[in-house]
Amino acid sequence: MDKLQILFKLETCIEVLKTTENVYVRKQLELIAEALVKDWNESDAYAQQIREVLNYDETMNNLDNIRI
Repeated sequence: MDKLQILFKLETCIEVLKTTENVYVRKQLELIAEALVKDWNESDAYAQQIREVLNYDETMNNLDNIRI
């Protein structure tokens, strides 16, 4: 399951729980969804920083062009 599918399933569960009186579970799912989005955004930002520091695309291109 990818990130969008996980988020979609969580949002669907949250919407279903809005029609019930189980506020605790709904709030917990909302917190989980927010934490996942925050973590994913931080992970993506970190990966981007690594790419920039290592000049990832150029390095990979250079490695692809090495002839032995």
